Amino acid sequence: MKTILAILFFGILLGIYIFLYLSNKKTPLPEGCENLKADCEGCHDFACTNHPAHHRKKEENQ
Repeated sequence: MKTILAILFFGILLGIYIFLYLSNKKTPLPEGCENLKADCEGCHDFACTNHPAHHRKKEENQ
């Protein structure tokens, strides 16, 4: 009985998470927040997604 309740509880949590994730994805961005890419030139961490080299590669491939 405890196992079934645990599975049901986690199933409900997963369902709530999926519902909220999809609802958030459908929500439009607020006005003025459409393009918030940072003009980052401060650090030299190539793994950072704001690193300018990542944007150059995407632009070159398209």
